[in-house]
Amino acid sequence: MRVLQVVPRYFPTIGGVEVVVQKISERLAAKGVQVTVYSVDLTPGLSREQEINGVLVRRFNPFFGDPFYFPELEFLTSLRRDKADIIHVHNIHTLPPFLAVVSKHKGQKFLLQPYYHRFGQSPIRNSLLRLYRSGLGNVALSRVDLVLVNSTYEKRVFNEDFPKCNRIFLVPLGVDMDETKHVKHDPVEPKRILYVGALKPYKNVDKVLEGFARLTREESEEYRLVIVGQGSEHDYLVKLSHKLGVASLVEWKRGLSREQLLNEYAKTSVFITLSSLESFSLVTYEALAIGVPAVVLNFGALSDLVGAGLAEGVDSLDAKEIASALLRASKKKYTKLNSFLGWNDYSNVILNVYRELLDNP
Repeated sequence: MRVLQVVPRYFPTIGGVEVVVQKISERLAAKGVQVTVYSVDLTPGLSREQEINGVLVRRFNPFFGDPFYFPELEFLTSLRRDKADIIHVHNIHTLPPFLAVVSKHKGQKFLLQPYYHRFGQSPIRNSLLRLYRSGLGNVALSRVDLVLVNSTYEKRVFNEDFPKCNRIFLVPLGVDMDETKHVKHDPVEPKRILYVGALKPYKNVDKVLEGFARLTREESEEYRLVIVGQGSEHDYLVKLSHKLGVASLVEWKRGLSREQLLNEYAKTSVFITLSSLESFSLVTYEALAIGVPAVVLNFGALSDLVGAGLAEGVDSLDAKEIASALLRASKKKYTKLNSFLGWNDYSNVILNVYRELLDNP
């Protein structure tokens, strides 16, 4: 079996989608599947073609990078020449999925994993997404054999926005249970509140800072906020921490190794993420798998966690409400959750999906 994974960016770039594609690609390769990854992230320091842990990675130059990842012409010609049995495309909020599906030739099976959250990250991107959505619905989805979604929320909004597409299969994303089960949750003092992710406007890290500042003003207990990530808002957020009077209580970290990140989870009292533009939050599930209480939005992909009593929810981005949720979470103790699929189990599900696609002409 030959499988082509199409993704905007790939390892060593780290992000939610990038981690998913790397995890399943390497495990499928270990099971004897011939896996090639196409990505649109050829930059200085990265090779155009290389093998990483049994996976052949081919990188192409972007005419336009983040957020569109519009590739060079060679991307399309290579797709047309490729004889892969299955094309597995990731991230509907970029252009490669659309280009890949219209380049598909007869006999190939096409699996779309959209990570769909309905809205763009800015008004302009939201407008473009509406046009893209119309084109995708009319042209591309008729050529998609199966859509793989990650959460009940994603399944619902995808069904609502693409009602003609009824070939949808729900599989919650995997979590590295082999790693997390060995991490001992042992919070330190002063209590640490942890955010992990990109520093971009749609992540609402500014609201995390405002809620943290409100918490430190209203509570006599000491807290620290640890922000792990990088992005366009870094300088603005640092300035905001000074303006809010909490700069000395905030630690900024980036480029952490996996071991260092797991150590941050282990030490922290509360994990927080307030992004509404997600179909699934891998870092939140990692925190819960380690036993870290979490604060999330009570709408969108993570609202199911609130309903199940697995996380504290906020109904708005109001600083007072965020501070209250942080305080509640910091006083709770959760046991590790082991009900998530590990990556080996997840890759087995994906492999079975591939086989069923190939067995059904």
